[in-house]
Amino acid sequence: MKSFFRFLIFSNILVAFCVLALVLSTEILLGIQVNYKVSQFVFFATLFAYNFQRVVRIKKGKHHIRKEWLNRHKIAIYSFMLLGGLISARLFFEFQPSTQIAIVVSGALSVGYPFGLRKIPGSKIFIIALVWTISTMLLILLENQIPISQNITLHLLTRFLLIFSITIPFDIRDLNFDSKELRTIPLVFGAVKARIIAISALFICAIIGIVQYINKDINFPNLLALILLYFASSIFIAKSDVSRREMYFAFWVESLSILGYIFLLISALIF
Repeated sequence: MKSFFRFLIFSNILVAFCVLALVLSTEILLGIQVNYKVSQFVFFATLFAYNFQRVVRIKKGKHHIRKEWLNRHKIAIYSFMLLGGLISARLFFEFQPSTQIAIVVSGALSVGYPFGLRKIPGSKIFIIALVWTISTMLLILLENQIPISQNITLHLLTRFLLIFSITIPFDIRDLNFDSKELRTIPLVFGAVKARIIAISALFICAIIGIVQYINKDINFPNLLALILLYFASSIFIAKSDVSRREMYFAFWVESLSILGYIFLLISALIF
């Protein structure tokens, strides 16, 4: 069982499901039907992008906590890269031009990430949050031709802040490995203040959610699910420390995106 979970995590299948869960969460929050083209695209594009980044970093001789495992499973990793690349490339041509432009932008950031973009001081976490926000929400908006209203802007902001917050624990994990030139939030402010920043961002998300509920832009079940997600995320962030094992971050913190989707489903069933 342990080897199964390790394969699920290290092959980036789990992170692909996390991105998919956020896409499905977006469709629930916006009250629109599932767009299977977008769902399939983000899943396979994530599978390609994350494995591509890992392979590039290892080939460049960079330290990575998963390096030994990846070297022993090269066939599987390259197979997932090929599968993800081919399927996402085929789906790309079925989207509207505006959606394709957004995909190109997020794709350029993803492909450029291991080639130097991540080395721009202080940019690492913002690039990740931006790419995930585009992939899990903006693509849905563009493909469904939903106007960017004030409410939609708040949804985009909370998604960005959520990803920003749950990414900080990974920077805390990498404190002993990241170069000081990267100037990640934990490197600049320390682990304690980094956790405070992350939890504060989630508090802002909760306030925005309450405002949206008051304005009748989201219903109570969705608000409750979001509050529960922010609360659960805050607990995991508060307990993030360099002494934690890799599985804490790679499985439990990573899976918060899936947990949010589960909260939305359960909340809708109860209420």
